[in-house]
Amino acid sequence: MSTRQCLVCGETLAESKLPGLLACNACSFTTADLTVSDAELDRLYGPDYFAGQEYMDYVAERPLITRHFQARLNRLLRYVADPGSKRLFEIGSAYGFFLEVARQHFRFVEGIDISTAAAAYAREQLGVQVAAGEFLAHQMSGPVDVVCLWDTIEHLRDPHLYVEKAAAYLRRGGAIAVTTGDIGSLMARWRGARWRQIHPPTHLHYFSKLTLAQLLERHGFTIAYAGYESIRDLAFAEADGERKRVGEGRALRCRPALAADRARRADEDSVMWSAVATPPLFVARSRAGAWPPHSR
Repeated sequence: MSTRQCLVCGETLAESKLPGLLACNACSFTTADLTVSDAELDRLYGPDYFAGQEYMDYVAERPLITRHFQARLNRLLRYVADPGSKRLFEIGSAYGFFLEVARQHFRFVEGIDISTAAAAYAREQLGVQVAAGEFLAHQMSGPVDVVCLWDTIEHLRDPHLYVEKAAAYLRRGGAIAVTTGDIGSLMARWRGARWRQIHPPTHLHYFSKLTLAQLLERHGFTIAYAGYESIRDLAFAEADGERKRVGEGRALRCRPALAADRARRADEDSVMWSAVATPPLFVARSRAGAWPPHSR
């Protein structure tokens, strides 16, 4: 019997009907029934993660990824007044592609990633400030106005502590923006254990719209936006038979019907939580943080 507590509501987790997972009977939050050590994290997110494991070739897919990030940024900017005077911090920056887009709109952008190689690429090739390391141990340079976690929260060993620290460093009214798969979605419920987002140990946690909202609200955020992303005009905008690179030395001819199916499945699986913060969106708004050294 599990003795682990739910990181959303604090109740004790029980065995889920989905194999290898634990679920909370009180709020339905779901998580992998395993623990991951620091050494395992270093191995999981080594150089192969972005080239052959989770991604075929992340750098080669840069144009596609950048267009996706531009759409997310466009949504986020609806909830950030005067971004040219604001500071943005990204947790899980990878190779810095989002920060490269965001710096055209914000006064200052920076981020952090567990991958040393990815962080070095961001700094040396793109000129954006990405530190290599663990956010919980990272010394922040001061308060920020926006924190982003794009498809990151499901990977984190202790996501509630990340949200807590982000809340502490966000200025009052600042925004936290989060994307992750929605285990409460029609697709996830239909697919069950075969849902493509369930693949520990890289994906450790499985939020629904309700449980992610609860987590954010618990840490002082007010939900400003919670909705599904649409990528039909992004990832497959060129799906008229044009070749698209998907890896080094490889290409895929994407038929319109296939593109439409992929876009539909992405819409069903991925929910954008934009949190723009008052006391506390999925964009969510923040109240004053708990750490007094940082002026608000």
